[in-house]
Amino acid sequence: MALLKTESTNWGVDVSYWNIYSINEDYKAKSVEVVLAGYISKETRDADLSPVTSKSFVLEDKDYIVDADREAIYLALKAKDFSDAQDA
Repeated sequence: MALLKTESTNWGVDVSYWNIYSINEDYKAKSVEVVLAGYISKETRDADLSPVTSKSFVLEDKDYIVDADREAIYLALKAKDFSDAQDA
């Protein structure tokens, strides 16, 4: 799973395919830091090319889900920061 949302970058290239790059859960603080990697397209991701950009998000308080899997994290991001994104 990934998210589709087109955004411009400082490099003059639009990215539209966002894939979870890393997840760091802090059980004591009850938060999850998520880094999404932004690729030009699914094809560039599938070709194992480097992402063009990345974005970090923190899911905490009511958005925190203990031991969330990738699908749950994508859903939480869509409900919060990527509300206009589509599933890929």
